[in-house]
Amino acid sequence: MDFFPGKIVVGVTGGIACGKSTVCEKFGVLGWEVISTDSYAHNILSGDNEVTEKIVSRWGPKIKDPNGSIDKAELARVIFESSNERSWLEQLVHPKIRKGWTTFIETSDKSEFVVEVPLLFENNLHALFTKTISVHASTTMQNTRLQGRGLSNFDIQSRLKSQMNTTEKGNLADFVIVTDGNPEFVDQQINQFLFLLK
Repeated sequence: MDFFPGKIVVGVTGGIACGKSTVCEKFGVLGWEVISTDSYAHNILSGDNEVTEKIVSRWGPKIKDPNGSIDKAELARVIFESSNERSWLEQLVHPKIRKGWTTFIETSDKSEFVVEVPLLFENNLHALFTKTISVHASTTMQNTRLQGRGLSNFDIQSRLKSQMNTTEKGNLADFVIVTDGNPEFVDQQINQFLFLLK
């Protein structure tokens, strides 16, 4: 089934700190419309009062920062320490996220979209896309990038364990892009994907 008739919609997934955003930015330079589902999640957590109320009801006032907004760091700590809590939050926000980006594509006059979806395969969304790309980086590279973001080793391991491993994602995807090398190598792989897409 073609969910978006007349449009090419590429789903980009991969492990944390594997370079998904970098790959999407390169598609953007080539004229593709780039959609980040994380941006939709951020907007929902920041501006959806219904979601905020349910989160505070479940985890208490400590989940808010001094400005009264959801404290993203505290929220991350809660959900990455418990798969049950993570599942609860995903069931709350993921339908809203999906509604947001699918409606955007349906109503857009553009024809080529790349959508960054970290949990594409975990949430069984591959049927929504024309093709899927899994972005891969070595565990060493992931660790280096996450340390650069200020995460502790404990935080890094809890995040890595919470997702499907990158090899499994690569096996499920239509195409794999490796980001351990230089930017030119990433460009070459994207060009190869676009050649095969045609």
